[in-house]
Amino acid sequence: MQEQPGVVSFADTQVSHGGRASIRLENFTANPYGHGRIMWKVAVRPHRSYRMSLWVKTEGLGPRGSFRTTALANGRDLAPREFNIPPTSDWRKVTVLINSLDQTSINIYAGVWGAKDGKFWIDDWTFEELGPMNVLRRPGTPVTVKSEDGSATFTEGKDFAPLVDPNFSFGNVDRDSVPLKVPPGSRIKDGQRLAVTWYHPMSIHDGQITVCMAEPQLYDIFDREAKVLAEHVRPKRVLLNMDEIRMGGTCKACEGRDMAELLGECVTKQEQILRKYIPDVQVYIWSDMLDPNHNAHGNYFLVEGNFAGSWRFVPKDLVIAVWGGTPRPKSVKFFADQGFPELIACYYDANNLNDVKGWMDLAREEKNVRGFMYTPWLKKYQLLGDFGDLIRGDVQ
Repeated sequence: MQEQPGVVSFADTQVSHGGRASIRLENFTANPYGHGRIMWKVAVRPHRSYRMSLWVKTEGLGPRGSFRTTALANGRDLAPREFNIPPTSDWRKVTVLINSLDQTSINIYAGVWGAKDGKFWIDDWTFEELGPMNVLRRPGTPVTVKSEDGSATFTEGKDFAPLVDPNFSFGNVDRDSVPLKVPPGSRIKDGQRLAVTWYHPMSIHDGQITVCMAEPQLYDIFDREAKVLAEHVRPKRVLLNMDEIRMGGTCKACEGRDMAELLGECVTKQEQILRKYIPDVQVYIWSDMLDPNHNAHGNYFLVEGNFAGSWRFVPKDLVIAVWGGTPRPKSVKFFADQGFPELIACYYDANNLNDVKGWMDLAREEKNVRGFMYTPWLKKYQLLGDFGDLIRGDVQ
């Protein structure tokens, strides 16, 4: 698929990275959504690791950050990635890892969403199945090596050397796979075909990596950090970084678990650990993973399972930070009906406070709202004083 051939996308025989032509995309305002994309439908084998690479050149492309890649299959976004490519840049290579999960066909995209200015070129697009890379080694991510027909299972450290990626890197995946090394005396024969299973992390958007909520060592780490926090800061309030959990149910530690219950278990353990060191601490949490009107549902990114019902498994004394750029009346009412105290996390880098006023109107209708939070992502603090005056005036 090319976005509006002859209007937005063009074959360019004057500019290329390799070969005789590239694809140039421009005139993004001719598309009602500012799209300028190329899509390639590829056949894949289930539960395989793939690498997609392409070369990109930009000229006055705006807004910054509009270029990205993704892989879609049956309504799921398998590998959303954003790249901080400068508005004007010579050819640079972007590379993405994609796990096919249970799919047999996926649509891979590269291009811009919501672009307004400039142009860019795409060339030398490749897609290949990949061997072991960024191999995770923890109890829930075992490495398994079998004969191709499954009749023999081989022993790590005896039939094959421990499979470890010495160049493990979330950023650099444009390198060779890790070879499987066979020591003398191995039962693996020369030329024998093998089935090798390993686990790898997935980086989403600009480098987000999700932990496994079922791995016991996670809570040892959290306990250590909570102890340090109590000793050096002893805060009255802590906001848990539990939002947009885009992977789960995919390793031996968590596969088959009820994801809603596992999420609730994870949140509950964090609160209990915090209170072990700071008994009177007030714990806050972002709303989206507990909100059926937001992200508490199934078919969510790389998650195998369903987050619906997660709100039933968390402590009722959590303060829910309801967030979003525009007011979410269903969300505010939902948490009020469930009996949770709420913090309205509003603003989100707008040019005015009109949406904040809308959130305030919602808050007046619910008794459980405790307060408001100025929530910028772009370090945009110009309206902070006006925000404070607006909230203070409403309180008075």
